[in-house]
Amino acid sequence: MFGIIQKAVYPTMTTESNGKPRREPPKATFKDLAGSSLLVDGRNIARYAGVEKLYLKCEFGNPTGTQKDRIALALAELAWSQRYEAIATATCGNFGAALAFAAKLWELKAHIFIPNGYHVPKDRLKRIIDSGAEIHYEDGQYEDLVLSSSKKCTEMGWFNANPGVDGVKQLSIREYAEIAYELFRDLRRAPDYVFCPVGNGTTFAGIYSGFKKLYDTGKISEVPRMVATSTRRGNPIVKSFLMKSRTMIDLGRDEIKESKVNEPLTNWHSFDGQEALDAIYESEGFADYASDTKMMEFARVLREEEGLNVLPASASTLAVLSALTDNKVTVKGKFTAILTGRDFS
Repeated sequence: MFGIIQKAVYPTMTTESNGKPRREPPKATFKDLAGSSLLVDGRNIARYAGVEKLYLKCEFGNPTGTQKDRIALALAELAWSQRYEAIATATCGNFGAALAFAAKLWELKAHIFIPNGYHVPKDRLKRIIDSGAEIHYEDGQYEDLVLSSSKKCTEMGWFNANPGVDGVKQLSIREYAEIAYELFRDLRRAPDYVFCPVGNGTTFAGIYSGFKKLYDTGKISEVPRMVATSTRRGNPIVKSFLMKSRTMIDLGRDEIKESKVNEPLTNWHSFDGQEALDAIYESEGFADYASDTKMMEFARVLREEEGLNVLPASASTLAVLSALTDNKVTVKGKFTAILTGRDFS
């Protein structure tokens, strides 16, 4: 069901003309390892949410359990092709696990920077360690570590896989666009609405760019309305939209209140937030918050009604969707919720 890889093929060593060993790429490309995630017809949860048709895009079927594998594998391949020996990023957990896995596949040394005091799930931490990555704990918030790890990349000659970096941004949005192409392939049309959690906004912006390309090439007649969902305790994309701003407004550092539930969504500065905010307005979509309580509730409902075990932050999509519907009237249309991460606890 989850598209688990049975066996990964790791790089072998050959020799360059100068006699030095050269890594060969895995026989399986990153396209073979991530993507084409399961699409579930959520009949039971649709009734609970009050909508006519609801599809669940299960990104937790990727190798380390989140959509982050799509870009981590692509970035590791890019780093390998450019002859880097090491790759680095700051993380709250999910991207760190994905990048550590991808780096091991491409025989790169991974450096994972984690803020002191963050509630990194034990399974994510174990995946990072088991992949042989080096963990760097530093004081500060996530955004601070993006800057400090980027500086370290420059000093040490490591590939910088942090969000917002030129080249990384474009590749990440391109890879996340594949989610839109897969939805079109499986549904044979575009849904009316796409609900997607936002932290940095990269996944959201990528999905929109995919649908925009499908529209520009005449494959769909309308782009879905894109709906950004996040935490009440700190996300500038949602706040900027609710303030009716067309440009990103950073939050104050003291506005961020992290919890074990909402940490994948919290940012005082979203590195790809402007692209995500533009996608909301251009698609005539909207954005809203979900409380920790509601995210936990809908994670439970997904488990009980559909047998899907997701991170509560992923269920922010359904928490927002349900809050917008009237239980007495079924809302017509085709809705898609992106379930970005699996709960391994």
